[in-house]
Amino acid sequence: MVFALPATTSTIRMGSVYRAYTNTAPATGTPIRLNATLGVTYGGKTAGAFTPLSATFGGKSSTYQYV
Repeated sequence: MVFALPATTSTIRMGSVYRAYTNTAPATGTPIRLNATLGVTYGGKTAGAFTPLSATFGGKSSTYQYV
């Protein structure tokens, strides 16, 4: 089954995007770095690049459910 992340006009959460791609809840006290963790690994961005969360991930498909 394929799930969709919320559209770009929605407010989306970093932790939920991370879980949608990894099926793992972020560890308590462990930061999710927008570029290093989400942008580079799942969003196709380079380290240090500007990564707008909704525009980069909004509406994309994921193997796991966005919760």
